[in-house]
Amino acid sequence: MKVMFVINISDLGFEEPLGVLYLSSACKSRGHEVFMVENSLESVLQEVEEKKPDILAYSVLSANFPYLFETHCEVRKHLNIRSVFGGPHATFFPEILEKPEIDYVFRGECENAFPLFLDKLNKNEPVKDVPNLGYKEEGKCFYNPLENLENELDIIRLPDRSLLETHLQFYNADVRSVIASRGCPYKCSYCFNNQYQEMYDKKGKKYRIRSVDNLIEECVELKEKYKTKMIHFFDDIFPPQKEWLKEFAEKYKEKVGLPYLTNTSFNVCTENYVKKLSESGCKCLLIGVETGNEKLREEVLYRKMNNDDMVVKAKMINRLGIKIYTQNLIGLPHGSLEHDIETLELNVKLRADYAGVYLCQPYPKTAIEKIAKEAGILKEEVSFGRSFYHSCNLVLEDQEKVEKLRVMFPVLVCIPFLAPYVRVFLKFPLFPFIVFGKILHGYKIKTCMLRYNMGILSFIRLIRLFFKRSINQISNL
Repeated sequence: MKVMFVINISDLGFEEPLGVLYLSSACKSRGHEVFMVENSLESVLQEVEEKKPDILAYSVLSANFPYLFETHCEVRKHLNIRSVFGGPHATFFPEILEKPEIDYVFRGECENAFPLFLDKLNKNEPVKDVPNLGYKEEGKCFYNPLENLENELDIIRLPDRSLLETHLQFYNADVRSVIASRGCPYKCSYCFNNQYQEMYDKKGKKYRIRSVDNLIEECVELKEKYKTKMIHFFDDIFPPQKEWLKEFAEKYKEKVGLPYLTNTSFNVCTENYVKKLSESGCKCLLIGVETGNEKLREEVLYRKMNNDDMVVKAKMINRLGIKIYTQNLIGLPHGSLEHDIETLELNVKLRADYAGVYLCQPYPKTAIEKIAKEAGILKEEVSFGRSFYHSCNLVLEDQEKVEKLRVMFPVLVCIPFLAPYVRVFLKFPLFPFIVFGKILHGYKIKTCMLRYNMGILSFIRLIRLFFKRSINQISNL
């Protein structure tokens, strides 16, 4: 069988589509051919004509589902080709199968199920026993049970990066994406992790970590074969387990030696944890602050962290030479403009090197959506925005000022002596903050996140990619 994945490449930056790459490895190991194409009608039609795939596969986030589905509907006007939708959106909203243009959906982790599905199609056999699959029969939708999670992640084949050879945005990138673990120990109200854990109840470990040797093998391959200069560990939380981390720090420093950035939580930032990250080459930590108000953080976001502890740990992280890129939510249910200003003030205290800030966008089926409904502030017609930077499906008091604060926030955190005047700046026009904010963001990507020796050609590629993504974001406002 020939399968062609359609993805929103322009939205990804240098972040490789790891889910697709893992599936490609699994499919090729069973003798299937795999291709990947950018999400545009012209590109899809051209590649289908050339490669003649048997099925189009779409790996979708909720934010990009409308755009991928729109492309697919246009494709179906020209071609009678089967389609399968997977990824996070299909996992949590499998009812998209009811749309007549969609033939199949897959939920959850599918390195075993998806190749089996292709085997069945290739032999013209029924797919009723393929786990994780949603299919149609006589106009009705059926959803097969989920198979157990793979507890031993080392068994899963490494991502198939040969799939990226014709997509130079990834293939020539200095920074490559790697994931050391699957799952997340937290149950934040704005995330689907609650539902994911319920879906897989009694079907395996919810949080799993690759062996250090298996992880190092992939990193060495990236360094030697693909000339990678920095690694982005894409985990929700980089593994904090003491013995694993000790082994990782020693072997990564000895055998890989590349700088890296990753995600974590202040909750796991013990001195030993941060020291091991620093010693092994971590240059930047992306850390969730969420909100500066402890009551909102605990009761609305389901995260329990003490502001004073966060400040102490941020000092330690800075002392150990790691940059801090915080992630914040404003416009929360039961929140206010003053609460959002508290979040700004906390980021200043943390001495964040950069502050990413997003408008709260409660997705359907999340706990925070229920909280927003009960508060009576959720808009009746909910649509998924392409970016949670710019859209909000809540009706907020001081909405215009909150949206203005979203733009000003990173600028004021990076120029902290201006932060006390935030209420004055909220009366100003936004344009200077938009322009300066974009320039500042680009500068911080280079000096805070991508801290490696970057050649002139790599720098030019980064600038082009940054402006391309910025234009895409603005065009989708």
